[in-house]
Amino acid sequence: MNDAAGEDLVAIFAPILNGKVLAALCELNGLKGRVLENAAGTLAVLDVHTPHAAVTAGRVISTYARGVQVLILDRRDGQLTVTLWRDGERQRDLPPGLVLADAPGVVLSLASGAQTMEDIAATHPDKVFEARRSRWAGFWALQRLARQAKREAPRA
Repeated sequence: MNDAAGEDLVAIFAPILNGKVLAALCELNGLKGRVLENAAGTLAVLDVHTPHAAVTAGRVISTYARGVQVLILDRRDGQLTVTLWRDGERQRDLPPGLVLADAPGVVLSLASGAQTMEDIAATHPDKVFEARRSRWAGFWALQRLARQAKREAPRA
């Protein structure tokens, strides 16, 4: 297990239950990284860790995932900041300790740097999805996932 507490991190924590959907949304918007499906939703850890990447991620993912609250976790020099985004707008910064108090352990270990995405991918390969394809690949993946969800939806 790696100690990544000193490394920068930008992650998107969203109440999207399907990791493939968040991976496709990231690809569609040019955000490269890996997505982890967990009990509370999905967590995308981005490859680029700049402050600009955190703002872009919050804006675009919360725009596409309308009506849900998206959290952006930004760790710089060992200091974690959590920002709430909704409908493309930055709402406010939240206390990381309170936000992560009820988060699944895997999310807490990633946010704190106790584990890396590589560590988790090695133990949970069926829950980790790559988000490193082209924008077109993301677009077509979203189309395919939407058709699949429509077919599987219960009929009233």
